[in-house]
Formats: sequence, C-alpha cells, structure tokens
Amino acid sequence: MILRGPDELLSPLREALRDAPADEADIHLHRRRAAITRYSHSSIHQNALSDETHVRVRAIVGRAVGVVESNSLAVTDLRRSLAGAAELARASRPDDGWPGLADPETVTKPHAFDEATATAGAADQAAAIAHICRGLRSGMRAAGTSQHELTEDAVANTRGVALYARGSLAYLRALVQSDVGSGYAEDLAWRAGELDPAGVAARAVEKCALDRDRSELAPGDYEAVFEELAVAEILRIVSLTGLGGQSVKEGRSFMTGRIGEKVTGEAFTLVEDALDPRTLAIPFDVEGTPKRRVTLVERGVAKGPVYDRTSAKAMGTRSTGHAADPSRYATGGHAANLTMAGGAASRDELVRAVCRGILITRFHYTNTPDPRAATMTGTTRDGTFLIEDGKITRALANVRYTMSALELFAGIELLGAQRLARDWWSSNGMGSVVCVVPPMKVRRATITGSSPR
Repeated sequence: MILRGPDELLSPLREALRDAPADEADIHLHRRRAAITRYSHSSIHQNALSDETHVRVRAIVGRAVGVVESNSLAVTDLRRSLAGAAELARASRPDDGWPGLADPETVTKPHAFDEATATAGAADQAAAIAHICRGLRSGMRAAGTSQHELTEDAVANTRGVALYARGSLAYLRALVQSDVGSGYAEDLAWRAGELDPAGVAARAVEKCALDRDRSELAPGDYEAVFEELAVAEILRIVSLTGLGGQSVKEGRSFMTGRIGEKVTGEAFTLVEDALDPRTLAIPFDVEGTPKRRVTLVERGVAKGPVYDRTSAKAMGTRSTGHAADPSRYATGGHAANLTMAGGAASRDELVRAVCRGILITRFHYTNTPDPRAATMTGTTRDGTFLIEDGKITRALANVRYTMSALELFAGIELLGAQRLARDWWSSNGMGSVVCVVPPMKVRRATITGSSPR
C-alpha cells in the first residue's frame, strides 16, 4: 500500500510519548511521496520518485525547549530523540514566551485527498504530457513537469493530541518555445482528473505564437492585467512579509498599527482558509492546533494576521492554527492558503478594459526591498505583451518592476474568476503559498526597465 495510514503513523508517536523524559513533549511527522516526470524538446527525459519522512521532536523541561529532528519512525529511535531533546532543554535557558503545548480540540475532516491521484503511475503522467505535445503548432517544442504527490501528516503530544491527515496534489506545467519566443501555462489541483492538459497546451501555445518581434517598454506607470500566476506571486510577498502575528508585533508588517484601517481599495478582500474545498491543505498545523478561517483584509480594511501559539500568547489572543515547519518558515504564523475575492470578467474583458498598458503572465525571482510597504521587485517571464485600445498589439521584452502590492490592490478596477494557483517558488518545490486567486486589471503598475530582447 502506498498510503501508510493513521494507525501506522500515530501508534509509534503515542508509544514513544507514553514515558517521555520531560515535563511535556510533542512529535510532528510529515511524509511526502512525490512522483515527477520531466520533459524537454517534447520528449520525456526523466522520471523520479522520492518518499521522505521527516520527524520533529520537542521536549520541554520547565519552560526550556529542546528539539531533535530525524527520519525514523521506530519507537526506539523516537525515544532516543526525546531523550536527546530533553537533554538539550535542560542545557537551555527558559523561554519566557513559551505558550505550552496544544490541548485536544475538534478538527475538521480533511478534504484534499484523492486516492486515484495518490496511486497514479508514470504512464498517467506521460499521457498528460503527450496531450500537451499533440497541441503544439509547427516549429514549437514543449518542456515542463508533471507531478503527483501524496502527503501524510501526524501530530501527537503528551496532552492527548493525536491527529492525522492525508493529502494529494496534481500539477502540470508547459513551457512552449519557438525559435523566437515562449509561452507558459500550468494547472494545479488535488485531483489529477481535474487537470486540463488541452487547456494548458492551448494557453501556452497562444502565448508562444504571440511572443515574437519583442520591443522594449519605456519605464513608467502603465495600466496592467495580471494573470493568476502573477497575482499568486504578489500574494506570496504579502504573506511572507505581513500576514503573520510575529511580523505585526515586530513592526515588519503593513498591518502594524493599521488594523481596522483601510490599506487597499474596496475591491480587495483576502482570507486565509485552509478549509476552502478548492485548496491544498490539511486542517491542523504542526503544533496540533485546528486551522481556522481568518479574514485578513476585508474590502480594503486590515482585519488582522494569523497566529501560531507563540505569537498568539505574545499578542494576547489565541492561535489560529497557523504554525509552520520552522525549518522552512519563520515562527509567528504563516498564511499558506489564501483565497482572494474574484469577479466575473473574462480574460478578454480584462484586456478590453485597458487603454494602453501591459499583460503579465507571471513573475520570476520576486523579492521585497521594503516589507513594511509590501514592495516587490523582479522581472516578468514567458508572456509580457503590450495592450493598446483593448487589444494585445505586440510582444514585449521582459520588464523589471518595482511595485507596492498594497498600491496594486488599491488600484483594482476589474476581477476575473478564481482558480487554484501557486507562486513561482512553490512550483519549483520550495513551498510557500497556495492561492485561490483571480486575474485582475489595475489602473497602475510601475515599470522600471526592460531586459535585453
């Protein structure tokens, strides 16, 4: 069986914790089985399968915390890790901000799992790639990735928490290239059957066909249409810089001192909702706290951040269930499942609403020089076009930009339908933010330069 299940994963955690050599202890386990098929020049060149288990053990002595990480589920190894963590705790200073372990609570049943996706083989992935390649035009070639994942998470502690959830992921992307240009598209779901290889191919081929005879765009402010992948990248910057309780407390967030105030335009509403049936998520965090739906910004007004147990204690509130793996994210709460309000506009309607501006497919290597203002900078990639009088008129060289996400959202004039998307970093296996997100048309985006043709 590919799925190991709650009995196999939770039983050793409970057994190891039974006589934990500490005042308190907890164990978080994350298993990820990933099957990846890569293709280039319209031909598959690699199949890879990984199956990794990561275990993080915490032991608390007084108010001091020790942590040991391993990849073994053997009870003897878990006990050895607990003893090591307890020894580290005894050698450490007490943590005055220690909030204590989570108590048992009712948790919503996980939704984002599909057995057919979890058990699909390389032949299923190859069939999706073949569908993309059949959709190419003469002179075009395709490259990309098909990825199927199974995840299993378990959390147990000495207070009686014992939680398990499984999840699945299906992902397909295509970079279509000709001798003069490129086009990009992707699809994401927790059911492989919901992926649309023909749609992915059609979108990437259309962009590639348009991407020829690129011209450079003069620096300045332009109207802009951001497609879903670009909006997801903007939300990544907003999430990592401003949506966690610790960043608000330390003055690094755009919400600091502004909760209850208008920070964007009324067209922008954003919630953190791991329970949205469209998203990829499990219903509890790494501390064993149930995830709660959190309204972050409502009609432009900042409502507040997400919290883990430590930031919640520091801010005099309760955890919202948003503790994240500390080996990958800073403590203080991580908003990883964002749902942004959308609209009914089609892509053509978004384009027709532009007098003179740009269409942006996606971003590349986005960073933030000013987290407090949610400012982002980087370049566009694989599909940047000039729009004049409501029509795409020519391809543009990739542009460099410096924009405040808050100003972009303040300038929303039209929104399209939502769909599931990830930011660039997540799609390259680094994990960050999954979004239910619309395309949008804004009144102003600041372009600071163009790359060589």
